[in-house]
Amino acid sequence: AVVSTQSTGTLSSTLKGIYFVFTCFISSYFGSCFVMLPSLPLAVCLPSLYRSYVQFMIGTWMLLPPSLYEIVFGTKIVVTGDQLERKESSLIIANHRTRLDWMFLWSVTGRARVSALLKIILRGDLKHIPGFGWSMQFGSFLFLSRKWAKDKQYLTDKISFLAKSDDNYKLLVFPEGTDYDPKTKAKSDKFGEKEGWPHLDFLLHPRSTGFVHCVNEYRKGKLDAIYDLTMGYPKTLPHRGEMDLITGRFPEEIHTNVKRYEASEVPSDDVALEAWLRERWYEKEKLLKNFYETGEFPVAEGQRRPYFSDSANTFKWPIFVIWNAALALSLYLLIISPATRSYFLFANLTLFLLSTTGLLEDLDRRCEKSSPPE
Repeated sequence: AVVSTQSTGTLSSTLKGIYFVFTCFISSYFGSCFVMLPSLPLAVCLPSLYRSYVQFMIGTWMLLPPSLYEIVFGTKIVVTGDQLERKESSLIIANHRTRLDWMFLWSVTGRARVSALLKIILRGDLKHIPGFGWSMQFGSFLFLSRKWAKDKQYLTDKISFLAKSDDNYKLLVFPEGTDYDPKTKAKSDKFGEKEGWPHLDFLLHPRSTGFVHCVNEYRKGKLDAIYDLTMGYPKTLPHRGEMDLITGRFPEEIHTNVKRYEASEVPSDDVALEAWLRERWYEKEKLLKNFYETGEFPVAEGQRRPYFSDSANTFKWPIFVIWNAALALSLYLLIISPATRSYFLFANLTLFLLSTTGLLEDLDRRCEKSSPPE
């Protein structure tokens, strides 16, 4: 059972939560306007340079939320298992215990120095959120309509670009399709019973259609490995998603176990690949059962402990200071400078139009396709 030992609902925790949400939202909002928008001409003139710049800035910002919840809330990050290799093109699959798993995983990808190369598959409606959504569009994240007839070709085009790039991208997929809650669990159990699959206590049954398609398309370019990440929360579980952020209900500990599979070891036949995914989930179920009994994932013989060296933790305070200073400077300029306010209004109108017309998403991919070869 998950046991919360954190003091929540207090004025202190709520103020911390409001500070966290405000800092993350406003930094992404101002970053879209003041950092990302001015780089758009590069997408047309120098698409490769534009992509490198955007990846660096997005990757740097993705270190901010982990810095905040680790410093402000004291969240402890525990990682075990195989090493997450930076110089590989890979698919990352993970269980979806909370609505915020994707953000908590940034503590792992940040320490592994792969944040700039991480691409996440998300709900399509998220991309129009000012700040967060605009930034994710700049970062070429993948947004699904949840209509397979439309999403299939969309995924084909996006993954084809990623897989054939010189960069070693990591594509994060949650095969369960949604986060774990009583409603989704009941629906998943009913479907599993109909299919005759073993009952799962800690997971939803994975949906294989999108996963199989992603693997097949990635293999047409380069796919070196598939990483299976299992996430566990031994104490506080932020089961209310974004509301828990505002009230300061953060997990004291986030545990992640990493299992690496060579792409050549993974079946190429669709039916066999579906069975392979389900087998991973049955193994994950046993792993989580043991985790919630013992409070930790097992460490196999020969695996490095601690998982990350001490130098991997040095990003937190510099990122914390730099982004907070940049946020304070932006707010100051907006207050004292009419020119800054005029530009800010222009930037908002421009980004709103680019987002709603679909021109912002995949701008680098379209420009790179249309640019003459060097």
